[in-house]
Amino acid sequence: MANKKQIAQKTESLVVVENQPAVPIEVSLFKNLSENLKKIRSLEGILGYIIRNGISAEIDLQEPEKLVEYAIFTSQIVDSSQELAELFTLGGLKTMLVEGAEFKVLILIINENKINIFMKNNIDHIKIAEKISP
Repeated sequence: MANKKQIAQKTESLVVVENQPAVPIEVSLFKNLSENLKKIRSLEGILGYIIRNGISAEIDLQEPEKLVEYAIFTSQIVDSSQELAELFTLGGLKTMLVEGAEFKVLILIINENKINIFMKNNIDHIKIAEKISP
């Protein structure tokens, strides 16, 4: 018996604003999160951020030459955290925090958007997360 192939199509909800073209919700959310990150980036002690989804990415780092290191570091954090979440049946992860001797990274997953915020240890990461969340 032949296997039937199923084709899954991803549909995006549209936001309709009077007198403006429709914008997919994910695009609108990414733009909103990006604007919030730009405001946060100007705060003292924030070292930078990376935001990305399947379509777009934005990077603003104090040390752009360390982009690859930061990206690998946060990718490994997410992978390890997801493995632990599966092992202990925690469900889907939305927030991760890793603190080092001098700085910390806050990782937020909001829908399809992955946000990495690098900051000094003395920054209140909870307040930062509240300023980003839609």
